[in-house]
Amino acid sequence: MKSIYIFSAGSAGRETLNLIKHINLIKKTWKVISFVDKSKILQKRKIDGLKVIDPSKIKKVKNIYAICGVMDPNTRFRIYRDEILDKKLKVPNLIHPNSNISNISKIGKGNIIFNNVHISYDVIIKNYSIISNFVDLGHNARAEDFLTIMPSAVIGGNCIIGNKVLIGSNATILQNLKIGNNNLIGSNSLITKSTKNNQSIINYQRQIISKRINN
Repeated sequence: MKSIYIFSAGSAGRETLNLIKHINLIKKTWKVISFVDKSKILQKRKIDGLKVIDPSKIKKVKNIYAICGVMDPNTRFRIYRDEILDKKLKVPNLIHPNSNISNISKIGKGNIIFNNVHISYDVIIKNYSIISNFVDLGHNARAEDFLTIMPSAVIGGNCIIGNKVLIGSNATILQNLKIGNNNLIGSNSLITKSTKNNQSIINYQRQIISKRINN
């Protein structure tokens, strides 16, 4: 089995541990060493049976893996740069066995793909991304590094998604659009036009109130 650290002992880190358990049910692949987190409070207790250690306690050791379970793309970028890659830790992909990924799509390294994700044909996902449960990613889509897609989002075919993009739960991006770098797409938003770099796009939910008619 391969030894791995999970960076961040927060909710996404714990979900990552659960994902690893599902992978191990199919084939025993990973032995989780511990969570790694800078929080002094978390370091004082065990979480899901695992110790939480400070990043400074990790030494440069060959053939040890690490993955970062942090949803915010910019925070995840800093953790990989300063705490994982700097220590020469190896970075795998973690993919839930129930996900449906075309065999002609290409996935880089450091990606976490959760339960019931559908990735269509000829998709390219580069590195260090997190794709949450029930996401649908259309054909010929292209995604740069540090993408986060929250649950049940839908990305249409032929979309191009930049670096450090966060797409909220239930958001829909129509086909053939380009999403700029460092974008935040709010939950339940419908994106119908391409976006520029460094934008936040949020569609407020409509509230429809009508009088009930009793027969």
